[in-house]
Amino acid sequence: MFVNREQELAWLDERYQSGKAEFVVLTGRRRVGKTALLTEFAAGRPGVYFLAYLDSAEVLLRNLSAALWEAEHGPTAAPGSYGSWLGLFQAVGRLAAHRRFMLILDEYPYLADAGVRLASVIQKLWDETLQHSQVFLVLCGSYMSVMERDVLNRDAPLYGRRTAQLTLQPLTPGQIRGFLPERSPTELIEVYALTGGMPGYLTELRPDRSLWVNLSHTAFDPSNILYHDGLTLLRDEMRDPRHYAAVLRAIANGYHTLSAIAQEAGVERNNLPAYLSTLQGVGYVERRAPVGIAPVAQRQRGTWHITDPYVRFWGRYILPYTGAIEKGQGAGLVEQVVRPTWEQFVAGTWEDLARAAVYDLAARATPGFWPEVIGSWWDAGHQIDLVAVSYQQRIAWLGEVKWRNEPLGIPDLEALQRRARAWQGEVTGWRLYYPLFSRSGFTAALYERAADDPDVLLFEPPDVVRP
Repeated sequence: MFVNREQELAWLDERYQSGKAEFVVLTGRRRVGKTALLTEFAAGRPGVYFLAYLDSAEVLLRNLSAALWEAEHGPTAAPGSYGSWLGLFQAVGRLAAHRRFMLILDEYPYLADAGVRLASVIQKLWDETLQHSQVFLVLCGSYMSVMERDVLNRDAPLYGRRTAQLTLQPLTPGQIRGFLPERSPTELIEVYALTGGMPGYLTELRPDRSLWVNLSHTAFDPSNILYHDGLTLLRDEMRDPRHYAAVLRAIANGYHTLSAIAQEAGVERNNLPAYLSTLQGVGYVERRAPVGIAPVAQRQRGTWHITDPYVRFWGRYILPYTGAIEKGQGAGLVEQVVRPTWEQFVAGTWEDLARAAVYDLAARATPGFWPEVIGSWWDAGHQIDLVAVSYQQRIAWLGEVKWRNEPLGIPDLEALQRRARAWQGEVTGWRLYYPLFSRSGFTAALYERAADDPDVLLFEPPDVVRP
């Protein structure tokens, strides 16, 4: 099932039509839809799409040779092989000498780790012939350690050769409607809190089932990828996944400072920064500092948070209960553990989505305001969920973001404004706006206040869940 990705297809097509040699690097998380995107793009275009897999270099060379041999000699020619990776890429050069020829190497890390110096072979042929041809070469991979080693790092053999690079991002809540067309914006946000917008996970959900039934048949089923993929992701990128899993579990369960994470995870405090740095490098966690009225944040009070919704879900609900799930207790866990805490869990995703939507919402609600930094703010006695600041313009959005089953009212606005005064301190000359994001709407009195006060901005799930 291929859904969305119109912008990414257009991006690839623009480079395909460039009229010059192209060396495109495509990266992205497992399950984000790289293979689906490339197969959709490759359909009907002259060339070879090759999905690598775990096997010997000889077998991979033989199978890729067979596809290229047919492209060079025709489908009726006797089977043949190029005998070496150098000979294979020389054939690519011949095929692309006078016309556009596409070679897509999907899951490139399997080729790179098959015992051959493939990156050096590609470098040699690119420098000698391919860069002067009509080749459209795509290297695609999920394992960033290999992609960085061979292509992206400054000392990589292929560094500086790529002509374009795309990191495929998860789908937004609005974009996942293609998988679940009958879901409301509120329900799409809940699905996003589970899947993180990963197409590989979305395809596991049945549109005719409720969220709770879907959970029982996916994330809480030991045979399903939503159950075991969290550990698979760590095993793919980490040498010792146990400690990283413990760190993620601690953060997912509300421990955000270094000392608290180390104690809850059972790891040495001195070793924790290295674990967090690695997790940050693969995009699973981030460090947040309070966004104050002064441009320099108070770095000593930074906290750590999981950025990937699926990883957060896995660390909160799957990892601590693997024993029970393996024994077939998944449905009971959904009812007794997940449902009672679900509103609180989704609240974190709702805050992230509100912050991500600020640029779009600000352009519509407060034209001319362009925030330089977006985050949150806290001190010993106050917290503001959303802070978006332009220090040059001296304008800020100070917002309340709540995922609860009752509307926000005047008391919520007034409490926010009191916290805003603490944020502002003695500084004057700022224009402050008060955006409120609510799952369940607002009271009539607050709607009336917002109608009369342009500084009060009200947003609901349909405002955030946009295509």
